[in-house]
Amino acid sequence: MPYALNWAFVDTQAVDVWTIDLNAPRRALLAPEEEVRAARFRFEADRLHWTNARSALRSTLAGYLSAPPEEIVFRYGTHGKPSTEGIEFNLSHARGRAMIAVSERVPVGIDIEAIRENIEIDKLLRRIGETCVQGTKEQLFQVWTRREARTKALGSPLMEIPPANVIAVDLMAPRGFAASVALVGYIPSIRHRGAAES
Repeated sequence: MPYALNWAFVDTQAVDVWTIDLNAPRRALLAPEEEVRAARFRFEADRLHWTNARSALRSTLAGYLSAPPEEIVFRYGTHGKPSTEGIEFNLSHARGRAMIAVSERVPVGIDIEAIRENIEIDKLLRRIGETCVQGTKEQLFQVWTRREARTKALGSPLMEIPPANVIAVDLMAPRGFAASVALVGYIPSIRHRGAAES
């Protein structure tokens, strides 16, 4: 059960947030196993978006690690969260847009979602144990991204309610999207970094 958090004693921690247009031309920077995964996509648009998201992630992390993008090695947690030595990061993408969060030393999670009228988001929120299910469609999608970001910061299953010390804040997202970022044990202090390098 989540414990009460005394906000007066919670510090902030900087998080860099990069926003990517996945439809823009970008040099592919994939490891061999990523090329195999990209080839499995049935639709070309999905393959392109996934490839561009992974390539943007590699080029962004390369700037922090001072390493060639293609040589960054990812490991994956039990529930699929990627990690690499020397930095904390997370990636999310939806419908042609992506966001990358980099906190350097604190576990971080990020989520971006396209706001879709045909999704009964209130029912989905109830299913994962969220109790704040009142508001506009946009507000409820924002609740969803906060939960996803908190879950991704821990690398835990979505059905598992994160503890109170995993703190999410809302992000400026492209029109028609909702987005949030979360840190374990800190209040995120956002530094928007614009578009990731092509």
